[in-house]
Amino acid sequence: MTLLIVTNITAFLITLFLTLVIKKVAFKYNICAKPNNRSIHQKRIPLLGGIAIFGAFLLSFSIIWIFAGPSLAHLIREIFVFLLGGFLILLVGIYDDIKGAYWFEKFAVQFLAGSIVVLFGYKISVIVSPFGGSIALGVFSVPVTLLWIVFITNALNLIDGLDGLAAGISFIAACLMLFISLWFGNIASAFPAAILAGSLLAFLIFNFNPAKIFLGDSGSLFLGFMLACFSINGTFRDSTGVAMLIPIIVLGIPITDTILAFIRRLRKGVHPFVADKEHIHHKLLTLGMTHKQAVLSINFVSLLWGSIAVVILISKSPYSMFLLFMIFATILWGIKKMGFVQYFLIQNKSD
Repeated sequence: MTLLIVTNITAFLITLFLTLVIKKVAFKYNICAKPNNRSIHQKRIPLLGGIAIFGAFLLSFSIIWIFAGPSLAHLIREIFVFLLGGFLILLVGIYDDIKGAYWFEKFAVQFLAGSIVVLFGYKISVIVSPFGGSIALGVFSVPVTLLWIVFITNALNLIDGLDGLAAGISFIAACLMLFISLWFGNIASAFPAAILAGSLLAFLIFNFNPAKIFLGDSGSLFLGFMLACFSINGTFRDSTGVAMLIPIIVLGIPITDTILAFIRRLRKGVHPFVADKEHIHHKLLTLGMTHKQAVLSINFVSLLWGSIAVVILISKSPYSMFLLFMIFATILWGIKKMGFVQYFLIQNKSD
């Protein structure tokens, strides 16, 4: 437990230092987000925030590597594999922040990084229901794992449109994963969540509105990738439930936003990877919310839904299904309230 606290504090302090350094470097070399017709900000904001989080994760992991005993050997292997894939994700994100990458280039690297995770034996082999029963994926375990990693990676990237939004949602997910790990006595699985939580808390000091630095694709892609990996690793999965339930529900808004974006763009006849200003956070601004109100509202819903997921995992009660129904009903209400229903309606050819 002492080592867990040390790594958490270390991640926090290292992120504070690295963020200040990267902020200056990004300004110096003009690696910044410039105002355009899609942006909310009105001035240049430094990118590459993901480097600070990755650096903090790497250095905190080094502490575990040096001081951990034999009992954490499997954890060291897991984090090493995830960081190996995460490093590839970070590189393509940095390239995208500086030069701009095509969507197929980013997808290729994401599948490569996911393949590394799978090759080392980390994959979704069985989907266990917290209400009882399970489904063995068999030969589908590899494609399902790859699709899961790529989908969550991009879901977090797409929601990163307001100050502190993606980092805030990731922080909530990390904290809930940390809580669940400790609740079930999985100290090993608590380490990566504790590192990520400490790092994101420090980063939010600079990233919350008005942001002084952005995650950039280097950060949002890396965070999405790591959260996806955390949900499928061996130490986090508990026999009493399904570990994937936490990220699925906590990241419910980014996941919903990603699905809506694809449907919306396909219905409009445009490329599904062409950016627009019709994401959920944009809709909240259109409805009259301020920047901070929109971010806090989405973060609050993510925390609420995540807490529901925790209750489901801990209680193992069949009545918990009612809570999932409430979440689903909330999603449907939100889709209607923000005007997304039109993209599900059958249109006449004459329209």
